Amino acid sequence: MSVYHEAKGSPILKGVIIVLIGILLYVLYEPYQIREEEESFKHESRARMLNIRQGQLLHIGAYGSYAANLDTLIAFIRTRPDSVLATYFRPLTISGFVPESLLHTPKTWRPYQLTAVDTTVIKKYLVDDPDGYGAIGSLTDDQRVNKASWEQ
Repeated sequence: MSVYHEAKGSPILKGVIIVLIGILLYVLYEPYQIREEEESFKHESRARMLNIRQGQLLHIGAYGSYAANLDTLIAFIRTRPDSVLATYFRPLTISGFVPESLLHTPKTWRPYQLTAVDTTVIKKYLVDDPDGYGAIGSLTDDQRVNKASWEQ
């Protein structure tokens, strides 16, 4: 007879341990997945706002003023040849550049907020992301014209 006995555990306890290990792995993985998804939304949204900025720069070069709203800006961008679109606009992380992508944020699908002021000496505009991933331009600070909040 051996001094050591083989441990015999209840099959129910073994099942509970396996389930708890599974829950633990899920709890550890889920925040990583959420952070990755949030980073993806942030990069996509910022790429769209940079494309809005590029469209505004092309618009002021062509007409001497910024587009007052996104619909006007998108209509202007649609009239540009494909070579201009490929040269000036960056591809998005989800797909290639499409002018309609400038309307909405990728996370909540809310519209970007565009405000343009052409009554001052220095023409200004502000593009704000309603999901909180940043803004481009400023309506009050002349040094922030065409600058993204994350570019400092």
